[in-house]
Amino acid sequence: MKNFFLLLFVIVLVFPLAAQKEPLNAMSLNGATGIYVVPTARVGFTDAQMGFNFGYHTNIFKPFNGETEPNHLLQANLSLLRMIELSGTFDIQPKMYNDDKPNDLIFGGKFQLPFGSVPIAFGGNFQHRNLGKDHVPHWAVQIYGAITYQSELFSWPAETTLVIGHTFVEEGNHSDIDYGMGFDLIVLPKYLGNFLHFLIDYANFSYSADPWGADAGRRGVFNTGLRLDLAQIPGLQKFTFAIDAFVADAFDSRDRGFGRSFGLGATFGMRL
Repeated sequence: MKNFFLLLFVIVLVFPLAAQKEPLNAMSLNGATGIYVVPTARVGFTDAQMGFNFGYHTNIFKPFNGETEPNHLLQANLSLLRMIELSGTFDIQPKMYNDDKPNDLIFGGKFQLPFGSVPIAFGGNFQHRNLGKDHVPHWAVQIYGAITYQSELFSWPAETTLVIGHTFVEEGNHSDIDYGMGFDLIVLPKYLGNFLHFLIDYANFSYSADPWGADAGRRGVFNTGLRLDLAQIPGLQKFTFAIDAFVADAFDSRDRGFGRSFGLGATFGMRL
């Protein structure tokens, strides 16, 4: 974390502060444009006919009676026509309880309505879980609607996202409604420009139905952290270049096999 703040300090000293070109549309943990587990109502690029992002995130987590291990989320998304997003993530999970932890594939799609001043989107994802392992649940499908609106806090620019949806899982009929809320605040824009974002999201769902860390299965999941927008550096405005440092499931302890994990990640992409 010290290195993260040192990098921010160097950037602010060396580079002039740039004006915000577009909202920061970096990746959530499952590859969709969003916060951590909450997708926003935006696609990756709304100022170009096509654009792509690649990402990597990890949750460093210690399960009950297990060793501290990271997972590896390899992500990509493609934006088309300023309103369509296609995403994919390969979740490489470590061993747990001396057994192979099966990996997951997540494919997603999002459609941002092409009208109105407040972004509204509908989307979903298909999760192919437990690859290569028999006799366990293998799929889940989530559908959702999202709305993102701009506001201010302490005269700092902010965005709030509300999500509602439903997750269907192979192992039974679940009637619970998915809900989530995300908050993105630009910190000290007068002094730091638009480089530093403070993020929070809370939801009763995680980035997948079989997550590593960030487990919403008991009381929901609360995630918070910082996102550094390096695309604010002059000359990089046509790119997405964001770095994440966050705490997932921040309010839960680890004493019963679930709970708090520390995460790092990055998103890089460009308009075409």
